[in-house]
Amino acid sequence: MRSRFSDLRSGSTTIGPAAGSLPPHQWSAVIQYLTADELKALRLAGSKAMHLTDPSLTNHLQLRMDKAPFFLDHDDFAVSQAKEWLANRRRLVMNDASLNICSRRVAYLAANRYMNSVSEIVIYDCHRHRNIVGLLEQLPNLESLRLASYTGDQEEGVRDELELLVESVGKLYSLKKLDVEFDCIIHGSRLSFLQHLQGLKHLRLRGFDLSDGITSLGGLKDLTNLHLCHGNFYSSPINDVNERDLINLMGLTNLKEVHLEGFDSLSEVGLKAFSTIPTSIDHLALKHCQDLNQGCLQSIGRMTHLKSLHFVHSACDEVQLFDAQDVRQLNALVALKSLSLFYVLEDPSDLRVLCGLTSLETLNLALEDGIHQEDIEGLCQTSPAFRSLKKLRIFSEDCMEHSYRHGNLEIEFLKFAFGDLVHLE
Repeated sequence: MRSRFSDLRSGSTTIGPAAGSLPPHQWSAVIQYLTADELKALRLAGSKAMHLTDPSLTNHLQLRMDKAPFFLDHDDFAVSQAKEWLANRRRLVMNDASLNICSRRVAYLAANRYMNSVSEIVIYDCHRHRNIVGLLEQLPNLESLRLASYTGDQEEGVRDELELLVESVGKLYSLKKLDVEFDCIIHGSRLSFLQHLQGLKHLRLRGFDLSDGITSLGGLKDLTNLHLCHGNFYSSPINDVNERDLINLMGLTNLKEVHLEGFDSLSEVGLKAFSTIPTSIDHLALKHCQDLNQGCLQSIGRMTHLKSLHFVHSACDEVQLFDAQDVRQLNALVALKSLSLFYVLEDPSDLRVLCGLTSLETLNLALEDGIHQEDIEGLCQTSPAFRSLKKLRIFSEDCMEHSYRHGNLEIEFLKFAFGDLVHLE
C-alpha cells in the first residue's frame, strides 16, 4: 500500500495513479485506520473516480444527526439515503441545538430497524431533544449514552425538561454505559430511573444533588466504573452528601474504579462501602472533597488492591492537611502505581514514611505554598524509598512548564488551576 500512497499520517497525502481503480472493499481496508481529519484530507486530494463519498467507507466513524438531511425537519426524506448512511453505523452525535431533529423520522427509522447497528449516542443540549431520547428505547443494541446540557438556568424550563428526560432514560434497558453532565442541579430523587438499568457497567453523574438518591444505585450489581459528582463544577448543593447512604453501595462487588467529587467531610464511614468490597477497587479518586476526615485514610489503607489513588484539590478548597502519621497509613498499598496529593500534604518530607509503596511509578504533588528548590532536592533524596518511581510531577498555578531528569527519575513541572482536567496516571 505504501507503494501507491505516501504516508497518510504525515500530512502530505499523495494519490498514486492506480488509486482510482481500487474497489470500495480495498479502500475500506485503508480507511478504517484513518481519523476523520485524515479521511477529509484524502477526499480533498482525490477525485470523483475514487468514490470516497461512499457511506460504507465511513461507517466506522460517527455520524452527526444534525448534519444528516434525513434526520432534519426541513429537508427531503429519502429512505434509500438513510439506509446507506446508517448501515453498520455505530456512533451518532447531536451537537446543534438550533436545528430541529424530526422525531417522526427518527421514529420511522428506528421502527424499521435502520438504526439497529447504533450502539453509542451522544446528545449535547439534551434538554432540547427530550422527545428524541424517548424514542431511543427502540434501538436494541444501544449500549452507551452521553447526555450533556450546559445552559444552567438561563433558559426557562430547562430543569423541568431535564427531570422529564432522565425518566425516559430508565426505559433504555440495553445500556451498559451512561454519562450525564448538567450545569444546573437536579434533585437526587430523580435518580430512581437507575433502578431499571440493571446492565450498567459504567456510570458517571454530574449535576445532581446527591444528598438524596444515592440509594437508587444500590442494585446496579454489574457496575465496574462509578463517577459521582455532588452538584457540578459551577455550584454545590446546600446539603452535604449523607455518607451513610454510601453504605447502600456495599453490594456493588464488581466495582473497579470509583471517582467521588464534591463529597465534603468524607470519613471512614462513607468509604467503608468501598474498602470492604470482596474484589476491591483498583482506582480511587477524591476530587474537591473538602474537609476530609483523617480517618478516611484508615479505610483507604485497607484497599490493598489499589493501583491508583488521587486526592485532587485546588488552592481554593478547604482541606485538612495530612502529616507523616496520617500518610503512614497508606503503606499497606503495595500494588499502588500512581499517587496524587494535591494541597493535602503538610510537608513534602513526610513522604519519606511511605517506604511500603514499592510499586509506585508516578507521584503527583501540589502544595499550598509551592515547592522550592530545596524541597525538590529533598524529594529526590526521598525517591530511593520508592524504588519503582519513574516520574515525579509537580503542579502549581504559576509555574513555567518544563521537565528534566534526575538520574532515572523524570521530573515535570505543570500548571494546574481549579477545575482543570489533568492526566495523573
